[in-house]
Amino acid sequence: MHMITNSSLLLPFNKIVFIIGTMLMAFWLSACSVTPLSTPVVQPEQSDSSVTTNTATTNKNDPFSYQACVYPPNEVVQACTAKGGAFLQQGRLACYQCVVSYSDAGKTCQDSTDCQGKCKNTGEFIKNGAKNQSGQCASDSSGFGCYQTIEKGVAQPAICVD
Repeated sequence: MHMITNSSLLLPFNKIVFIIGTMLMAFWLSACSVTPLSTPVVQPEQSDSSVTTNTATTNKNDPFSYQACVYPPNEVVQACTAKGGAFLQQGRLACYQCVVSYSDAGKTCQDSTDCQGKCKNTGEFIKNGAKNQSGQCASDSSGFGCYQTIEKGVAQPAICVD
């Protein structure tokens, strides 16, 4: 008869704890190694399908192009400040993003063209496609959190961005 003791169970438990700890550390370190965007991005205001490179290292005049988890260089911070914004840690990875507050925050709207930012539903989420809806202008340019936009009086799908 083999008797199981507490010390014989302790060894597998310690290995499991070590493996889980190692996996969490690897995940944490990978989240901290995000680098600035270096892939081509299509600019929304362009009417044609041309693609331009918009990187954090080459476009210092556009603080909204900066996407990294390290604090941006001084010239990018100054460009953000000049537009009335501040670099804040955003999202689950806490990466830095230029966030601008809007002066029309809370104004009633039926479309994002009525606002400096997005027109958002302020109550509980409503059915996608519901017509004759109104919302309020967003308070800032942050795209994080859970929200539902109103476009041309029609409720859009709710989204959560973390």
